[in-house]
Amino acid sequence: MENIKDCYIKRIEENAVWTKLDEDVMIIATVENQEKVLNLNKTAAFLWESSDGKIPVGTLIEQMCQKFDVNSETALNDAVEFIEDMKKRGLIAVSATAV
Repeated sequence: MENIKDCYIKRIEENAVWTKLDEDVMIIATVENQEKVLNLNKTAAFLWESSDGKIPVGTLIEQMCQKFDVNSETALNDAVEFIEDMKKRGLIAVSATAV
């Protein structure tokens, strides 16, 4: 993956429905004909809701630092973990350009 901060992430919602519960998000995803329920914490929920393909990950990391009062290394690590997990599940796409 290129420099993750310069990339854009976009939700893939064809096989998923989601809802916001306070600051958390619950996703019900259909993967290989099985439903999986994912409960995202507030930082993952922020990234999920912001995954519109229009904001670079670097900007999202800066926003996480301010919103959740964390340092940039923690925000970067959380973002990378979220992106890798959601990409593996087929729930986000990562691209070098905005969509």
